[in-house]
Amino acid sequence: MGQVLVVRDKPCTPTPAGVPLLRLAAQTALLEAEALAEATGGPAREPRIALAVNADSMATWFTAVFAQLPGPLFDVRIEDQDHSARLLREGVVMGAVTTERTPVPGCRVTALGAMRYVPVASAAYLARHLPGGFTAEAAAQAPSLAWNRHDGLQDQLVRKVFRRDIARPVHYIPTPEGFGAGVRAGLGWGMYPEEIVDDDFRPVVDQHLDVPLYWQCWKLDSPLIGRLTEAVRSAAARLHR
Repeated sequence: MGQVLVVRDKPCTPTPAGVPLLRLAAQTALLEAEALAEATGGPAREPRIALAVNADSMATWFTAVFAQLPGPLFDVRIEDQDHSARLLREGVVMGAVTTERTPVPGCRVTALGAMRYVPVASAAYLARHLPGGFTAEAAAQAPSLAWNRHDGLQDQLVRKVFRRDIARPVHYIPTPEGFGAGVRAGLGWGMYPEEIVDDDFRPVVDQHLDVPLYWQCWKLDSPLIGRLTEAVRSAAARLHR
């Protein structure tokens, strides 16, 4: 091909020219295994299922997918829902939960519903930082939490409430357990999945954000991908419509 396909690093990664070949190799391996199983009448040697899923989906509804597919081995990559489609483009995963409704080349899209987030904090945090309520002045001083620097939910909530951006102190905690523990400890306020809000949390303001989620997967005539997609759709039935 006259092009460099692999970056010799640890681990090795494909170059932009190598990405489509990596994706083709993975898709070919899947189709070959299923074709051989059909030809011989034996069980298919199912490859490892590589998926990109955001942490909040994994902590709530997505684990039901595994119960419906007890056979295959899974390789789940935790990735922000706004960036998980990148792993599809790179050929790293065969399916992703994402906020992108435009199909990645070579993939099909299924609308799943919306994950609802609400702004919460501890009672002690509200008494200390927001005694007069969630005003613009208080929001500029009161620390908030974010998953990482890609997490824009708190910024979206601020824009929804005040119709403008407000710079504020932010703590970054990149695990769902740590994020929830940070809220409980009074470290900051943050957007939390409504489904798992408990009595330790108090509402910061009477607002919410609905984040539409989509399932994108390889556009292949594959029984495994068909079963996987059906399992994802079934598990996502609990999301907001």
